[in-house]
Amino acid sequence: MAGILIGLVFGGVQLYLLLLAVNALAKGTLKVWPLAAQFFCPLAGLILCALAARAHLIACAVTMSALLLGGAAVKFISVRKGKKG
Repeated sequence: MAGILIGLVFGGVQLYLLLLAVNALAKGTLKVWPLAAQFFCPLAGLILCALAARAHLIACAVTMSALLLGGAAVKFISVRKGKKG
């Protein structure tokens, strides 16, 4: 359970930073710090999980990946629906 919670937190932060950078780029500005910081989220999350709950390391990695992929898919679908209607 601890691995899933760590994965949710760090995956959520990574998704937020990635969406912040993409939205800024869509507006015509470039924010470099969210792009740079979001690369360190999985590393920090997995290191924390390895130190705190080593047995749940795979669950942490799967949760971070699923949250990032799911969040990106939801954002993509919402943007497409907004442009059609």
